[in-house]
Amino acid sequence: MKRSMISATAIVALAGAFVPAGAAQSASAAGQAIHVAVGGSDRASGTSQAPLATIQAAVDAAVPGTVIKVHAGTYKGEVKIRKSGTPTAPITLTNAGDGEVVVTSDQAPDSCTSHQPSMRRTIKITGGASDWTIRGLTIVHGLLILGEKSTAAFNWHATKVKERNWADRRKVPGRGQRDPSSTHRVIPYLQGVTGARSMASADRIRLYGNKIRSRGIHASLSNYGVIQGNVISDIICGSGPGVWVMTFSDHWTIADNDISRLSAASTEHYMHEGIRLGTASNYNYVARNSVHDLPGDGRAYNTDVDSSYNLFQFNRANKVAIGFNEQMAGWGNTWEYNAVTNFRVFGYGLRLKDAKLPLPSMDTSTNGVIMRCNRAFKPVGKAKSLGVGAVMNARLNTNAFTTIWFSPASQTYWSRFDNRWNGSTQLPDKDVTPSYCG
Repeated sequence: MKRSMISATAIVALAGAFVPAGAAQSASAAGQAIHVAVGGSDRASGTSQAPLATIQAAVDAAVPGTVIKVHAGTYKGEVKIRKSGTPTAPITLTNAGDGEVVVTSDQAPDSCTSHQPSMRRTIKITGGASDWTIRGLTIVHGLLILGEKSTAAFNWHATKVKERNWADRRKVPGRGQRDPSSTHRVIPYLQGVTGARSMASADRIRLYGNKIRSRGIHASLSNYGVIQGNVISDIICGSGPGVWVMTFSDHWTIADNDISRLSAASTEHYMHEGIRLGTASNYNYVARNSVHDLPGDGRAYNTDVDSSYNLFQFNRANKVAIGFNEQMAGWGNTWEYNAVTNFRVFGYGLRLKDAKLPLPSMDTSTNGVIMRCNRAFKPVGKAKSLGVGAVMNARLNTNAFTTIWFSPASQTYWSRFDNRWNGSTQLPDKDVTPSYCG
């Protein structure tokens, strides 16, 4: 499978806008509000009576604890964030409560043949900037969240994938076994193996209740973020999934979002998926989301390239090719209480690409998956509830699946590699009576 590559040269140098002394002074006290309004002036003090004109000026003036209140209107121009709040005093960018706030920018369209996430986004959080909350905005062209030297981390992992060196990939803390307490050691480890001493993750970026269109959310080398209650829709082709969290990004909560209408890319399915976890992103919680109306071979929820020990609960998918899917080398992921309707190929998939292998592979196959209390109904045509390519140590219990496809090889080794169906080592019939936890 072709994998997206983030080029370091694709990330433009970010420079702060001119901010007058009055605006900077207005945010000097933690918790101070800075107001932005159409018709304001970037030479103003930033109070409600004398608002700034641009969000960028407010961002540049903010300090930990600042709340940037944007008043109703349309604001044009990229917002570039390279400074941080603190865990106890994040910087907040929000609407002022007096009407819709639209944040947009001029962005060239992406090629529908692109294999990588678009860097052309309106809000760009880069350089490992951390501790920001963005709430209640309409954002055209989406958000980009990049840890410092995220490309170095990605390229190191991509090289190991190309070499088929799964053992080195799993030496990164928290990758070889379930150990969420070890993830604070990931950055020091990657600094050592890549030589990128300035590497830093972008942490605690929280996105609540935004409307996002044209491009979605992309995060790389970022931890402890929250994407909750957002509506993400009408994504242009070649820009990437609605939500794409990748490159050693751990402990995200992605919940209560509605994601729909992604335009089909002309290359790979991963460029038009709903929610995608990739490149060794672990310990993430994906819950109560609704992904629907995806084109072509789009998958609603997907893990890929070593993303492991993630939990997917109470999610819904409708009108998609595949609802819930494990791709390359997912270890220990849990899928429970999810539901898919009107699926065109499979409701659920377990490393379908490895169907050609005679035995499951530590390098590429699904390992230790827990799948229970899931439902699949209203298949389109000959679609199957579940497709199994290659698995080991699987635990599939009380799922409402009626039709199942097993690769010929998996039928020969199912019990030998400690796979269990409703507690039994026996392979179930391809057409089964569904059971469900309720």
